[in-house]
Amino acid sequence: MRFYILGIGSIGSLLAYHLRSTIPRTHPITLIRKSVRQARVAANRGGAITVENHGIMQTCDEYDMEVFEQGDYTGAGIAIDSSLSQYEVKHHAPMPENLRTDSIEALFITTKAQNTTDAIIRMLPRLTSSSTIVLLQNGMGIYETLVQKVFRNPETRPHFILASNTHVHVVHTGIGDIDFGIVPDSHSRDFEASLSDESKPKGERELNLDDITRPGEASYERYRSLRHTVAALRSLDALGCKWRPVSDVQLAMRKKLVVNAVVNPLTAILGCRNGALFRDEASNRMLRDSAFRVQLEADTDTWLDSLPPHVDRSHIPLGRMPRDLEADALVQEVKRVTQLTGGNISSTLGDIRKGRPTEISFLNGYLVRLGREYGVPMPVNSALVNMVNMRSAIPLDQML
Repeated sequence: MRFYILGIGSIGSLLAYHLRSTIPRTHPITLIRKSVRQARVAANRGGAITVENHGIMQTCDEYDMEVFEQGDYTGAGIAIDSSLSQYEVKHHAPMPENLRTDSIEALFITTKAQNTTDAIIRMLPRLTSSSTIVLLQNGMGIYETLVQKVFRNPETRPHFILASNTHVHVVHTGIGDIDFGIVPDSHSRDFEASLSDESKPKGERELNLDDITRPGEASYERYRSLRHTVAALRSLDALGCKWRPVSDVQLAMRKKLVVNAVVNPLTAILGCRNGALFRDEASNRMLRDSAFRVQLEADTDTWLDSLPPHVDRSHIPLGRMPRDLEADALVQEVKRVTQLTGGNISSTLGDIRKGRPTEISFLNGYLVRLGREYGVPMPVNSALVNMVNMRSAIPLDQML
């Protein structure tokens, strides 16, 4: 089965390297590049992916490349090789044999949240109800946006895997992990059935690939790519990749959202590295207020709404929330991550410095929309969204 990766930045490169070094070469991996020119540069360098692991440079090759920059939204990808001349790149008109129109079975998305919907629309003719899409990005609300704007019909919607990633750079230090879970099935197949197996003690129950599908079943082809994608993710031990119940993954995503919703806008507005925050009372007050607001939001029915259909909500006392979403725990988590990534430049600050759109609408903007829906005022988050957007609107040559 062929795996596609969209977004060859730090996390995309880390994923591409470990996938290629782990799964058999009989499963091709295609890197989706932004443009023919970018793809040609990569091809001329051998098309390899290099990461730094504990100070040692490690390289993997044997990747294919495609570019989706056709203006007609046919979904056709341009297969790229290093034989193109500079003139051919500038006036590129691919031959029919270099256009790929076959279905995309598995797609890992690590590109910025704000770029995801347009990218998916461009590939839409090649995505089917048997495809699997893995969302591995900062922010929340991406899946909901895709369902509302692109995949409205559950019958034709691909399978989705949500992932929470705590790796922070292409320099792999062994610190970080990836938790992922499968979005509940529109056909009511229970991907977590083994967790309800009463023949085993709770401590011995674990998620099982056969709950997705097994060879010989009538529905095997519909779920085949999902089973293979989950198996591929589970093989990435070096990235700490673990299959979790989707409710656990949503909790991890919320924790990460709070971290990003505090660190990213503040560093973007102040123009500082992560480690410069929370050394003064003002930034600590803002952190405590943001954490308190998120706790208020978690006190509402949104936590219950986020649980998958098979969870019996009657066994969850109203007003109770996961301890990890309590304000004090969120404050400690933000400070822990900030200390761990003290020398890093946040992705939002990086986008502003490069004159690119930011993902603020999927960070603080998501919290503002959620607060509005459940009647929880989010004044600090609203202000941060506006300030980041104001900062983004200042031309680079006018920055002091």
